[in-house]
Amino acid sequence: MYKLFRRSHYPGNFEVQMAGVCDPGMAREHNEDAISLQDDDGRGYYMAIVCDGMGGHNAGEVASAIAVETISKYIEDNFRKQGPRELLYHGFLLASTTITDYTARNPDTEGMGCTAVMVMGIRDKMWVAHSGDSRAYLVDKRAATPITLDHTMVQELVTKGVITREQAAVHPYRGRISRCLGHGRSKGVPDINAGIIEISDNILLCSDGLSDVVPAEQIHQIITGTSTRNAARQLVQAANRAGGPDNISAVLIRRML
Repeated sequence: MYKLFRRSHYPGNFEVQMAGVCDPGMAREHNEDAISLQDDDGRGYYMAIVCDGMGGHNAGEVASAIAVETISKYIEDNFRKQGPRELLYHGFLLASTTITDYTARNPDTEGMGCTAVMVMGIRDKMWVAHSGDSRAYLVDKRAATPITLDHTMVQELVTKGVITREQAAVHPYRGRISRCLGHGRSKGVPDINAGIIEISDNILLCSDGLSDVVPAEQIHQIITGTSTRNAARQLVQAANRAGGPDNISAVLIRRML
């Protein structure tokens, strides 16, 4: 398990706190997830990323690490040149290409890739991008509500009205993703949403090792009941108590002022 904590404080009474925990879970010997938190620190933006690797030992974790590093650097290098949507779109595509190129040079990593979900914030304005089934939730006083739609074959069936959400929850192929970084799928094209984060609102980024086993009601109860650091830790503990069948990542962004 590793933990991260960052804070971005701006003149004019605006502050966000970010906390993240990444854990292998109870059933896996190694961790293919990766997380990153960056406070503003004069950059003009803050950001957080969760990536969930696929491809097995020495492959999935490599893909996640490449994605985090590539996207972070692309945004840092181009922040003054492009708008937020362009930064996220091209950062994801570059990460996907970089992973694919790595695989071409290292045949033993054939099939590796990763999902990615991230937030980029400029004061109270936030942009959420994702590719795959790692999720973002808005957690306010009322509920924990997903603000991303999983890129999975089963979710596509739900969207088309072929099956219900209840059927999707127990579908044998519910874990098959339809989009990711690398792996030759859709070139990592992200969906991007924008919004405003209000005081006391939270954005949760997580891998499916959390969202598959911890219901939204419990996510809401944990996050609204304690600090960002404790909430991130307790979310991972809740996933492990539910069996911890996969690697678990939880990154929480909370507006304080």
